[in-house]
Amino acid sequence: MSFYIKDLLQLSTGVRRFLISEALYGIGIGLYTLVLNLHLLFRGLREDQIGALVSMGILIMGILAIPVSLLANRTGRKKLLVTGVFFIAAGNVLFAVSDQLLWFYAAQILVSTGLTLVETTEIQLLFHYCRSRREEARAFSLMFAVFTAFTGLGTLVAGYIAEGAEGSRGYEASLLLTGLVLVIHGAVRAFWLPVERVGREEEAPGRPLSEGASKLTAPILSGTLWLFAVFMALLGGCIAMTGSFLNVIVKFRLDWMDDQVSLILAVGAILLFICSLMTPYVMERFGYHTAIVSVFIVNILLFAALYTVLPVWLFVVLFLLRGGGVTMLSNLLDSLLMSAFNEQERNLYAGMRSVFRSLGSSGATFVSGLILARQDYQLPFLATAGALLICGLYYVLWIRPVLSRRLGGSIET
Repeated sequence: MSFYIKDLLQLSTGVRRFLISEALYGIGIGLYTLVLNLHLLFRGLREDQIGALVSMGILIMGILAIPVSLLANRTGRKKLLVTGVFFIAAGNVLFAVSDQLLWFYAAQILVSTGLTLVETTEIQLLFHYCRSRREEARAFSLMFAVFTAFTGLGTLVAGYIAEGAEGSRGYEASLLLTGLVLVIHGAVRAFWLPVERVGREEEAPGRPLSEGASKLTAPILSGTLWLFAVFMALLGGCIAMTGSFLNVIVKFRLDWMDDQVSLILAVGAILLFICSLMTPYVMERFGYHTAIVSVFIVNILLFAALYTVLPVWLFVVLFLLRGGGVTMLSNLLDSLLMSAFNEQERNLYAGMRSVFRSLGSSGATFVSGLILARQDYQLPFLATAGALLICGLYYVLWIRPVLSRRLGGSIET
């Protein structure tokens, strides 16, 4: 373990700067995530209207993902990443000052466009700064660790701002603060991250491929890319079924105040940070396949348990463990699947990944919104357990064999 921690401190310069700047992004998203649904409810929207709004935003992300991935090859990923951050900031400001459903949809379009630009470029840009496959896996998990830790800080701050400054304007102050933090974040990344070498053709040093790029192009553009994309749709649906409404579920299932909700989400973010930090160690210690299958099983059991009637203290404990389990599963799968592609293919895969993950998330969010509109705050957990079972079987039957071939069987050790 000590050698693992020491290795984490010896990352490339670009990776270190990316991770440091990720803290601001986490704070901004933490502010936004806690209060947006509550802000929309305060302004008079129903849960099913919010579900439709979020689903529309996710579909926009899916529509834009492939064009953005192709644009990244021409303009560079760093420029698109920074532009996306500014779009998200603008959308939050519009959410804060708007009162009508039409303007809420306009704000969601801005946020969704920005998230598409960020999510379709950030992993590839981070991997671009890495020197090996092992550093890629560690950098990805550390990125999520930093993000979740500071998302927790942003969530905690948002809860206390909402408690003290709600007034007649809902959660406007938190959304305006989100816009400010994200503008600063965008400026930092624009001027501090190393210059990207657009159109780089060489492979990252120390990351040999089992096949040459020319041999990989045909299968990727036919079967493998689509196989992975469908898997991302399933995984996105699993995460979004409850993930899109965590604040609403906790607030109304436990009948808690906003500051209490923000506190449990902040504690959850600390656990997410720990699980993200430990993900590379777990995969190196036990192997990808054993780790992934084990985490699938644990998550299915946790979500099934959360569906049942539980004492508040037990619900909180299992709820926090659920967050850590989902984070570790997502980190393991995202880093592994992205590493299976070479540098030239990653933008295309990132676009397809975003499209299909958005489709899965959109459908799950819409269904969850309908369920919550009936004030059923338990059923989404059971639905998630069932979706995770299907996703796990898909991984074992179809994803694992392909990864074993492409990565030379390295996922088994």
